[in-house]
Amino acid sequence: MKHLKILSLVALAVYLTGCYPNGPEYVDQYDLVYSNYDSQYDFTVKHTYAIPDKILKITDGLINGGDPTFVKDMYAVPMLNQINKNMSDFGWNKVALNANPDVLLTPVAYELTTYSYWYGGGYWDWWYGGYWGWYYPYPVVTSYSTGSVLVTMSDPKLVSADDKARAVWSFVVNGLLEGSSADFTARYTKGINQAFEQSQYLKK
Repeated sequence: MKHLKILSLVALAVYLTGCYPNGPEYVDQYDLVYSNYDSQYDFTVKHTYAIPDKILKITDGLINGGDPTFVKDMYAVPMLNQINKNMSDFGWNKVALNANPDVLLTPVAYELTTYSYWYGGGYWDWWYGGYWGWYYPYPVVTSYSTGSVLVTMSDPKLVSADDKARAVWSFVVNGLLEGSSADFTARYTKGINQAFEQSQYLKK
């Protein structure tokens, strides 16, 4: 059984920064889209899918056994609507989970905050009385947060020995969590569209 391998987003981000040798000028230029699929899987014979109406958040609390939390509807609903629109445009039919769908789409989201530390301001200077002194450098701390939405398509009829459904397609949309809610929605909508654009094998 072949499992999908998700590339490291950090490594991918470093690679793609070569597109902007002087650095990105806009927030959306930090956004990344990655997709992968099982080349041995026959998508042409599958027609129906099911998807939850919420996006689960991966948090430390959840990992440690806490109660699940979900992305706010103001962000989740537009993303889910865009996924459904693309699936429909590709010829798929959405059904309820209890209607025995051919595949399941599972969206999850997580947030990562990256901190950068360096020291600046250290230099020699002239003090009154002819004494050379050292101004000790002061710490500088900056941070930025990125959010990722991972959507996995699995086939519930193909289950492994440890009771896990086989993943046949997935995509990740990753970007800086900056800007207004409208800007966020527009950027992630663009990312979702790009994920489908580069996944033409899903088309009916």
